[in-house]
Amino acid sequence: MYPSKLPGQGASIFTVMSALSNHHKAINLSQGFPEFNPDPALVDCVDRAMRNGQNQYSPMAGQPNLRGVLADRQNRWGRAFSIDPDKHITIVPGATAGLYSIFQALVLSGDEVILFDPSYDCYAPSIQLAGGVPVRLSLNADGSYPFESLKQHINPKTKMVVVNTPHNPLGLVFGQSDWTALSEILANTDIIVLSDEVYEHMVFDAAQHISVLQVPALADRAVAVSSFGKTFHATGWKLGYITAPEYLTNEIRKVYQFLAFAANTPMQIAAADFLTNHPLYEQSVSVLMQQKRNRFAAALKSSRFRLLPCEGAYFQIVDYSAISDMQDQAFAVHLIETIGVAAIPVSAFYQQPPQTQRWLRFCFAKNDDTLDKSAALLCQL
Repeated sequence: MYPSKLPGQGASIFTVMSALSNHHKAINLSQGFPEFNPDPALVDCVDRAMRNGQNQYSPMAGQPNLRGVLADRQNRWGRAFSIDPDKHITIVPGATAGLYSIFQALVLSGDEVILFDPSYDCYAPSIQLAGGVPVRLSLNADGSYPFESLKQHINPKTKMVVVNTPHNPLGLVFGQSDWTALSEILANTDIIVLSDEVYEHMVFDAAQHISVLQVPALADRAVAVSSFGKTFHATGWKLGYITAPEYLTNEIRKVYQFLAFAANTPMQIAAADFLTNHPLYEQSVSVLMQQKRNRFAAALKSSRFRLLPCEGAYFQIVDYSAISDMQDQAFAVHLIETIGVAAIPVSAFYQQPPQTQRWLRFCFAKNDDTLDKSAALLCQL
């Protein structure tokens, strides 16, 4: 028997809950993917690219036209340094592959990487596979960041701090005061900041997305990860990109070329064409998802669930403590088996989940009929 690189690591909670949902023919609000299709104009761009014979390898860093479009957008949105499409942007086959490349390239054996729990489940295993040590700090009970605890955990082995904004699963947005606090803590260090910004175009109400690349004190040692799959409502395309200063980009590309070499070509060509012809497309994503959030919240108003604030992304956290004292994974299974609605237990995003916490995560990136039907079932509890 060969020793495992990830002892104790089984299938992800998303795989488990989706499989259980399929088995019971439940409404799947667990795994984070939209139920609706991308803009038809975008699909037409893919079809045109494929029929025009653009089906072979792209350059390793990505299609030049797409990187150019992205650089123009990022510079328009405001960045602490001018984004160069050749030096700073790398197109990758999905944000998860991008994250893996980043950890493999920048984390050395014994390096410590600080995560804030609840944190996305791919971070810690990817760090371990790079030989690094995940150091997991829990967010405060109100969802704020534990900056005092962070100060105490910074040491000569600390290589990186990982931030996720808008946050999965909590839907919180890292604000200007948070970036300022983090900048002050990391001053006079060379600690890298990795910002997972895959939901950057889904921010609601008065919230505003601020990229790490907009923070002058951090941008020169920061890496931002973005997702076309999320922004285009096409998660199955597995297409994303990494933006970083040139010296970090060079290291990331050294690894990435041996992980996938290049992302799929027709989708890159299509993304460039579509974004060129729809300069304000990203704004529509926030509008759509806020409508979805509001509809789902209104439909649950008469339920016994307590809805936590949702500032961004497409997940609604609910507290079910008024309904049951079951542990969240058991209660999530109970929902699938009894009323036919699937959710994700939030404890799956922790190394040491709070024992008294009773939270589930529902994905509201679904058709209106699905949201109405699932909410009606949940209101029966």
